[in-house]
Amino acid sequence: MKNRFFLEIAAGLSLLMLFGCQARPKPIPEVIVVAPESKVGAVDFRKDIAPILERKCITCHYDHAPLTALSFQRKKNMIEDTNGRPVLVPGDAHRSTLFLVTVMPDYFIEAMPAGGHALTKDETSKLYHWIQAGAPWPDGLVLQPEAGL
Repeated sequence: MKNRFFLEIAAGLSLLMLFGCQARPKPIPEVIVVAPESKVGAVDFRKDIAPILERKCITCHYDHAPLTALSFQRKKNMIEDTNGRPVLVPGDAHRSTLFLVTVMPDYFIEAMPAGGHALTKDETSKLYHWIQAGAPWPDGLVLQPEAGL
């Protein structure tokens, strides 16, 4: 039993050395994204998504914000191409910067929300499923930042 264990390790190391050393190193992806495991069911924009955006995003990303040129108050602002990357791609969370920056580890400067106010797993899951469902947003709805901004 003990010899079999060492033989399996030796075989694995041999394969790694044979195939792993011959290939050039692969670039590290910008972010590795796995769909959230929780099943949230139907996601309601007004009940589930608007509060997340208003509490965690619009505190910095609102119309006429002094530090950012990006507003999340209207859907049209989010689906426009920003610096070569769309913030929101309805139906594709893996291409939506809005989702990607919320699942990045905190040590990435791009990770959002800034200042250690990360979304919970439930919030991330709701955001993911909302985007995958086409990011429905009620016509004419303009989200508002929390009072005091």
